[in-house]
Amino acid sequence: MTIDYHRQIQAYEAEKVNLSDAVRDDLYAKREANRNRLKANLPERVKIRSFIAQGSMAIRTTVQEKDSDYDIDDGVSFLADSLKDSLLGLISMGAREVQEMVRDALKDDKFNKQPEIIGNCVRVFYAEGYHVDVPSFRVHNADTKDESQELAGENGWRASDPTEINVWFERQVQDLNKLQEDAGSQFRRMIRLLKRFARSRGDKWDMPNGLKLTMLADECFERSAGRDDKAFFFLLQKMADRLQKNLVVFNRAQSKTQQDRLTKSESDSNMIELRKRVTEALEKLAVTWSPNTNKKATREAWDWVFQTDGFLEAFDAKDDDDDDKGDRGGGIAPVTPTAPFVKKETRFG
Repeated sequence: MTIDYHRQIQAYEAEKVNLSDAVRDDLYAKREANRNRLKANLPERVKIRSFIAQGSMAIRTTVQEKDSDYDIDDGVSFLADSLKDSLLGLISMGAREVQEMVRDALKDDKFNKQPEIIGNCVRVFYAEGYHVDVPSFRVHNADTKDESQELAGENGWRASDPTEINVWFERQVQDLNKLQEDAGSQFRRMIRLLKRFARSRGDKWDMPNGLKLTMLADECFERSAGRDDKAFFFLLQKMADRLQKNLVVFNRAQSKTQQDRLTKSESDSNMIELRKRVTEALEKLAVTWSPNTNKKATREAWDWVFQTDGFLEAFDAKDDDDDDKGDRGGGIAPVTPTAPFVKKETRFG
């Protein structure tokens, strides 16, 4: 890229994409309140083995939402032997019974809307727009070599490892950091920026969920030391090539079992949309590789990608003002450009 736009992209990600400490603390407080409510209201016979933070909050890839619709996944694991009927304690509770038990234990008169069972979890609603999803697990042979866990779902109990994605993701981050300082953190930032791009047009774009985007980012991430602008461009470029060949996404965290397919078909509509929008973004960003480009054109290309609502323009204005006052260098570092992205024609356009 002809102009180094790393500081601008990194500042945008830090201030407008990544969760603020205040919001994160509030989400954690709500999660803790739910845990305490469960411990206080569950029947005495039922024993909690552990609580299991899951989802984007657990791996720190949650992004800011304009409508505060934050989804916190916080599983609860029970010792299977304690999930027995309340009369004689001989019959094991069914998956639905356990979900109903958790739902009832999470109810609170303070809630405007009481918790509900939705799919494989119990959802707790908050007036601010947040919601906490609480999936229920039962663990057999806890703390032995034969330990196994099952998830309570719509179709009964099924084998599930609630920590699998967390462990896999942290391993990816650690391995990247071994290769290059900050590479693991850059990987996280790229996932958050990819989510922001996918949600930048709201309901106008039909895009895949965060888990699919995370798996695609893991496939396509290419580290770029000190250059988040280049790292994101290369991520999009590799994604475009990948999506031209195949639109199916698998759960790459599963190493012990066959990987689950996360997409429903060979050509999900939201995956087709993603391919189209990634291609458009690359076409917009092609100007950043031109030897004749300038800061304004670079900014406008990135602003199209993320729809920053004036953030980049304000950042550059202040930057230019500081330059005029002699407070800092211009922040523009010419680099040797490489070939820009060239759109590949497909039957989807």
